[in-house]
Amino acid sequence: MKPRLSRVAWSGQLTALAAASIVGNAQAFELDTDNPDLSVRFDNTVKASTMYRLRDASPTLVNSFTSQGAPQALNFNAGDDNFRKPGFVSERLDLLTELDVVYQKNIGFRLSGAAWSDAAYRGQTDAQDHVNGQTPFDEFPDGTKKLSGKKGELLDAFAFGSWRVGSDQRVSARIGRHALQYGESVFFGDNGIARAQGPIDLLKLQSSPNAQFKEIIRPVPQVSAQMQLNSEMSLGAYYQFGWEADRLAPAGSYFSTANVSWGSKQPEFVGIPSGPLANNYVLTPGGDKEPGNSGQFGMQFKWRLNETDLGFYAARYHDKSGQLYSALNPTSPLSSQWFYVFPKGINAFGISGSQSLGGVNLALEASTRSNQPLVNTNVVYFPNFQAQPDLATGKTAHVNLSMLATLQPNFLAREASFIGEIAWNRVLSKSDPNGLLDAGRTRDATALQFIFTPTYRQALPGLDLSAPLGARYAVAGVMPIPMLNTGLADKG
Repeated sequence: MKPRLSRVAWSGQLTALAAASIVGNAQAFELDTDNPDLSVRFDNTVKASTMYRLRDASPTLVNSFTSQGAPQALNFNAGDDNFRKPGFVSERLDLLTELDVVYQKNIGFRLSGAAWSDAAYRGQTDAQDHVNGQTPFDEFPDGTKKLSGKKGELLDAFAFGSWRVGSDQRVSARIGRHALQYGESVFFGDNGIARAQGPIDLLKLQSSPNAQFKEIIRPVPQVSAQMQLNSEMSLGAYYQFGWEADRLAPAGSYFSTANVSWGSKQPEFVGIPSGPLANNYVLTPGGDKEPGNSGQFGMQFKWRLNETDLGFYAARYHDKSGQLYSALNPTSPLSSQWFYVFPKGINAFGISGSQSLGGVNLALEASTRSNQPLVNTNVVYFPNFQAQPDLATGKTAHVNLSMLATLQPNFLAREASFIGEIAWNRVLSKSDPNGLLDAGRTRDATALQFIFTPTYRQALPGLDLSAPLGARYAVAGVMPIPMLNTGLADKG
């Protein structure tokens, strides 16, 4: 019952959608401060977008039970049930506001925030299933109305500075809420060292499946710094003051894949068909077991050796993808609880290399992790007489190989670019004291993603067009570690 996207479900959602968007820079200007040392820039970007469902949702995804009464999409179906008919699944207006203040090109601060409103999350839904977990069954949960329907949030809020130290060295630093990414990952950052640097916005990725990892990593409160030791070497480090979980599509929204993702207030229904503890249990959300705000940090060393850029990394972080626990109370089945556990203290070490050859840049990143949570089965236990089971964890290896290329004129376009990445991971060793490891997972797995973008300059007077074409696929195996941003739970 852990929320995730399978490749089949992802493909079905995308092929059933028609989407359109308009982006405009409503206001972007630099304020006149009458001070040559002070620069103030204030930008506002407005975006309008729509998505339309072209066909009915599959009955196997919208109905909690089959016609014979067997569980079918129970605990997973609210999103498909709410949007079971063809029609608009998003009618969204976005505003991004950015303020940058810089003094003498060395110190300053940045503030940015986002706000959005989506008319598709107003009023009643198309839902017909009375046990989809919603109350009433044909109305979006309050949390979903807020996150998907109408919300504003602070993104960046940090001060920065840069100072010269000695003749060749320079130190730059940031403190406050900001995003950071180490390594060379393009798409599969959660298979690389970048997983340590922050939570990801899976909801944004589902809406924009060609997004790169740098676009979906969310800012967190932290202090980061980098020292340029000389023209070839630099040293960087960070310490985070706050922990946040990944952002998932909220329960009942179009892209949601489970009714009981973290942050949800929906009930979970668990049936034990036989035995002394047989009953129908109704679980309400309990308190998630979060790892706390301290203990996340990392560092990197960058070295330009001739024409090759090398990187060496070390980081410690806490899990952000969570594991669902269902605690059943046999003496009071209607007062059982579900909650998520986020393990702490994952250690990661990595190296990378990058080199440009003509119009092609090739990058390789390899890393290992210890105490990495593996993909566990849904944890169902009886706390009245059973201790909370420990999750399966392990030592894992990860490799990402990426390519960025500017292509020569061809029969499709005079100008085009290609971005591609292959991600591989493997479980080197494991600890599974309670037998919770998902037996359907393989020891290693491989996935790839690429985007080909032809560009047509002056397609019409004053109009340039780009048409990005992307694909993401599980090449081999079934991912043994949680990788929410791949969109790949399995190969088939």
